Amino acid sequence: MDLAEVIKGFNRPKKIGVCTAWGSPFTWTHAAYNMANLIRPEGVEVMYFPGFGRDPARRHMWGIEHALEWGASHVCFLGADQMHDLDILVKFCRHFENGWPMVTALVPIRGWVAKSGAMKPFQRVAWKIKDELKENGLVDIKFDQSLLEMIDPNAAELQEVHVVGSGALMFDVALLDNLSKPWFREAKADDFGNRPATMDTTFCWRMITEAGGRLLADCSIKVYHLDVFPIDDSYGDRFSDWPTKEKDEPIVERLTS
Repeated sequence: MDLAEVIKGFNRPKKIGVCTAWGSPFTWTHAAYNMANLIRPEGVEVMYFPGFGRDPARRHMWGIEHALEWGASHVCFLGADQMHDLDILVKFCRHFENGWPMVTALVPIRGWVAKSGAMKPFQRVAWKIKDELKENGLVDIKFDQSLLEMIDPNAAELQEVHVVGSGALMFDVALLDNLSKPWFREAKADDFGNRPATMDTTFCWRMITEAGGRLLADCSIKVYHLDVFPIDDSYGDRFSDWPTKEKDEPIVERLTS
């Protein structure tokens, strides 16, 4: 696929509503400073919106609703626990100028997911449907790992992906016209009250399969995932010998041995 291909029918950014999807008690100070210093694209209005509600899905919805009331042509989610390249909005807008209706930057995972197969600690994550399945068209695959594969961010700066979180995600609001409400949906809890964290990845997948979007990942953009120290993708290299198959050893022992 030619990543320079222009996708017709979407708009150039004019007004970007940046949503953090969190209220102030959950906004990291460094993230606030970072957002205050982001370069604003020339000729584009930018307004910031928090998010309020009982769960992440409602907080994301709140942000979109108020961005739309303001008249946003595009909505950009930026994590309140992250720091980004100061020109991230400029780079995102450049991709929209080339016709992409959705753009993302990859966020390093904060730690490690035990049942993640080949995922390594602090890896930047995004998934695409396996090449051998594309000929059958995109379907609602419920993120079955047998059908998805992680991309390699080092393979190319620009890659088309199908599933990603909302940590650094921007989209044309025209896509919402083809997406049934609620736009964000929490997964159903099991008998023990556990819910998988798929609220944002489900939204991303639906924006592609239901609303007709296509998503470009700009792997050149740096994102730091804040913890007690800022984590970037270089931390994954410190665990280059990490096993690709899950071990029975406790994760605490693995990280401290």
